[in-house]
Amino acid sequence: MRRMVIPWLCAVVLAAGCASGLGDSCDAQTACPEDLVCSFPNGEDGPAPRGVCDYPPRGEGGECTVAADCEKALTCSNHFTPGDRYGTCVKKRADGEACFTDRDCESGACEGGSGTALDGVCGVAT
Repeated sequence: MRRMVIPWLCAVVLAAGCASGLGDSCDAQTACPEDLVCSFPNGEDGPAPRGVCDYPPRGEGGECTVAADCEKALTCSNHFTPGDRYGTCVKKRADGEACFTDRDCESGACEGGSGTALDGVCGVAT
């Protein structure tokens, strides 16, 4: 009996997996399921022609683990609290404030930031 159930379960799982889901590829013709968005990674030549189904970016106050979890105008607060794995999406920092990466700054420039510590300063290079 057990041998008959396993192939049947595999068929059900494979059939259910045909719809696009989290991590599946997508494009203009292949939509993601409800509650997911098609995210196109940026490369040297601009956005990729095919994207990946992912959760939509979170707004201010939303939970995050990295800045990319947040809307483009925001960054993740855990960049400013060493040792914290989780944070919330917060507004970017003004010139003169400490930063981790360029994404943390309103100006888009984190001067001297190593990307591994809060060792940069927001501001435009002179």
